[in-house]
Amino acid sequence: MEGPQAVEAAVVASGVRELYLTEAADLAHPDLAPRVQDGGGRVVRMTEAVARAMSETDNPQGVIAVCGLVTKSWSPDDWSPDDWSPDNGTPARLRSGGSRVLVVLDRISDPGNAGTIIRTADAAGAAAVVFTRGSVDPHNGKCVRATAGSIFHLPIITDVDAKTVIDDARRAGWLCLAADGHGEVVLGTPAAHDVSTGDVLWVFGSEAHGVAPEVAAAVDARVAIPILGAAESLNLATAVAICLFAPILQASRT
Repeated sequence: MEGPQAVEAAVVASGVRELYLTEAADLAHPDLAPRVQDGGGRVVRMTEAVARAMSETDNPQGVIAVCGLVTKSWSPDDWSPDDWSPDNGTPARLRSGGSRVLVVLDRISDPGNAGTIIRTADAAGAAAVVFTRGSVDPHNGKCVRATAGSIFHLPIITDVDAKTVIDDARRAGWLCLAADGHGEVVLGTPAAHDVSTGDVLWVFGSEAHGVAPEVAAAVDARVAIPILGAAESLNLATAVAICLFAPILQASRT
């Protein structure tokens, strides 16, 4: 983890194994080192030159932490959509109207998009984010930075087949939707409102290939975001934000 905001989230959620601080960063954030040490972590002071060598960013902030891995495996025996929770014990959060949402990322490859989606899912109160087999590793440095600490706020599940998650969620009574530019249901219409209420699993595919045909065939409905201008498509993270927040904003108006 790099930067004080992300490291702060790590300290609160799961603890830090090692913390590396420059003198300037230590003065700017005097509470970080004592909290890491109180949690059993090791604190190392480093020079600005070492910070530049260790950092993966062009403008390092002088705060770098080593943390444990955050991802979990999918198991129908251990995981139920009724009780997903991160390591800190927080129950799966409820959105407007008492509903829950699960985000499934099917073979997405861009780490920046992946991290932004985790941050967006956190903001939208998602119960978890699932990465299917063949997707980018959520521990990728660019992905971790893009989450701005949200990677510690909700369960991150990896190495699972999309259809397995869909089948398990449907058995638990969840509605399963796929974002698809050619979908039969258009977001913002009454039909979209009808299918996006209650507990919803959303599947999002890669920008290059979209949702796999077998996944699209397995969901209850394919939902399209209307494109009003000349753009061919939307950035994936933007599309996720629209799909997750559209029902929330609709509920706030009714």
